[in-house]
Amino acid sequence: MTEKNNIYIEDVVDVKELQTLQDNWAKATDLAFVTVDCNGTPITKQSNFTPFCKRLRELDAFREKCYYCDACGGRKARRIGKAYVYICHAGLIDFAIPIMIKGQYVGAFLAGQVTSTDFADLKKITTQSEDWKDNQELVELYSQVKEVSVEKIEAVAQIICDSYNYSVEREYANKVNAELREKDYKLMKEEKLRIEMEKSLRDIELKALHYQINPHFLYNSLSIINWKAIEAGEDEISHVTLALSTYYRTSLNRGETMTTVAKEIDNIRAYLKIQLVMHDNEFRVVEQISDGLNDYMIPKLILQPLAENAIDHGIDVSENENPTLWLTIREEAEHIFFEIRDNGAGMTQEKADQILTYQSSGYGVRNVCDRIHVLYGEKGEMKIESTPGKGTRVFIRIPKNTEAKVL
Repeated sequence: MTEKNNIYIEDVVDVKELQTLQDNWAKATDLAFVTVDCNGTPITKQSNFTPFCKRLRELDAFREKCYYCDACGGRKARRIGKAYVYICHAGLIDFAIPIMIKGQYVGAFLAGQVTSTDFADLKKITTQSEDWKDNQELVELYSQVKEVSVEKIEAVAQIICDSYNYSVEREYANKVNAELREKDYKLMKEEKLRIEMEKSLRDIELKALHYQINPHFLYNSLSIINWKAIEAGEDEISHVTLALSTYYRTSLNRGETMTTVAKEIDNIRAYLKIQLVMHDNEFRVVEQISDGLNDYMIPKLILQPLAENAIDHGIDVSENENPTLWLTIREEAEHIFFEIRDNGAGMTQEKADQILTYQSSGYGVRNVCDRIHVLYGEKGEMKIESTPGKGTRVFIRIPKNTEAKVL
């Protein structure tokens, strides 16, 4: 998965200074270090890498698995907002520290390459590789990997997390301040106005382009990718491609803003299937959907924003050992009831109430609420109930047989 960023670590941080900092930490802790961008691609040279990991990354059969582990570790650290200690695909202990600039994830510091007699409750970041054990050279090099207690690794990870991000934020702030000092107040105002005008123009152009998109080209392209994946025996890629095709088909909906319950179910199932692959099936989905509702007309895309919010702000930041998302759709007299519920981090009820007001920055969920109110008035309802540490429940109730305005 590729991250979409408008800040790149190489543009705001001196990589040479970052390399020096990384080398010093490697010497001080005797651990291996490397820094990667938001997609898992190294931007620094390796510091103190073990011979085992060096050799593993030289072999075509394992190099991409190592890079994939790096990317997964960085993304997991980003989701929980702190250092994350885990077991790599080869069975070694690593940790990832998210690099955040102005609240945006731009990369990660990766360190470790050690083993331990006590792996505690560490989780495997991805499927374990066993093939390397057939290579006698790698087996010998693995036996030379030193042992370090998990407690020490976690302590080092926390210290470095605080130090690294402070250094990066400080360097970014210094660079921004230096640029600002080069301009006087008048030029800054002119530049700001120009940027705002260009952004407005780009928004207009993108909206115009959106209406010119030929959906057949998109679907045909996804179909080709699917068949190529099938031919190559890549079943997971095929499944994700089909889910993506279904998601876009039901989202675009031929430009219509109203859809059927059946199509909305197809849309949310496709979205959750993609999310499960992205999360390596770290959470489960439980459906409770009544029969006989498929042909009723409802506003499109009312469930996906709720599911996205539940995953990003509930499941991803929760320590729950069995993270679950429940999808419920049922009939209630003359109404249809929709519910997205999770057993994630939860929040105070006061904060939950603010999400549906203009005090909130959550555009997706609030937008759903606004559309429900415009379409159905007092006959439609949307509420959020939440408890810290237990999870969040969002439900929508709309009439079955009411003629709604089309947004």
